[in-house]
Amino acid sequence: MEYRPLTMEDRDRVDKCRDAILNPFTALTFTSLFTWRKEYGLEIAGDPDYFVIRSRHDEAYFCPCGDPEKCRAFLRDEVKSGERVVYLTREQAEALGDGWDIRLREDLSEYICASPALALREGYHMSHSFKDKCRQYKKRHPYQVRPLTKDDLPMMIRMAREWEEADPEGAGDLQALEEEIRFYGEMTLCGVMITTEDGGHAFIMGYENTPEMFTMTMVKHDLDLPPLMTPVCVHELANMLADQYPYIDLEEDLGLEGLRRAKQLYSPIRQLEVYEAVRR
Repeated sequence: MEYRPLTMEDRDRVDKCRDAILNPFTALTFTSLFTWRKEYGLEIAGDPDYFVIRSRHDEAYFCPCGDPEKCRAFLRDEVKSGERVVYLTREQAEALGDGWDIRLREDLSEYICASPALALREGYHMSHSFKDKCRQYKKRHPYQVRPLTKDDLPMMIRMAREWEEADPEGAGDLQALEEEIRFYGEMTLCGVMITTEDGGHAFIMGYENTPEMFTMTMVKHDLDLPPLMTPVCVHELANMLADQYPYIDLEEDLGLEGLRRAKQLYSPIRQLEVYEAVRR
């Protein structure tokens, strides 16, 4: 098979071939694939009826999407001994049969939260810690919230660059954000901008994963604002989305203990479990 870098022209094929029920993971959406294509060396192959993504960074294939027969043929004929396929559901992994070693990838599994709970609506469970952080912050530090616009893009880049300078290991976030901003309209991204009473700023944004689920992709704030601004951003995003999307996908924790604890703060109702298969 011939692989090539993804382009914006691949969007229609990816959207057509990816069934959100069979392939629910954010990593298989076009927005995610396109945004991270440079950072992870993502390439695409296939035909108008199905596609396969190869990641040079992970040295793995992503679960093929589209025509079931062609996807099965790829897994049967193209994946060689020792090669890996990731972003499989449990059912897809079990259907591979003998000849594969299967394991759960907890570091890639995605945290799913109830939007009304994050919006702190009555009748929905949410951790007391999250409630207290959001309510106390707003009481002590009044702020204004509005939807993101294209005019905010330069400010968002500034914040991301400041975070990169403070934490060089987060440089991939900056590259991903620059890709999202460069194609902001085509990506159909949306989010909120928060402005504090003393002129500080924070933003959070994402995109539709399925008609019922919104994926949160990035949150940043001015470095002189306290870390509590992150849960506040998540809360305000949920406030904006709760009537449209019952669920918010907070993505994976990458196996990082601190990130795992942070995502648990939001009382996820379940995880989308990611499985990996290695050809024997």
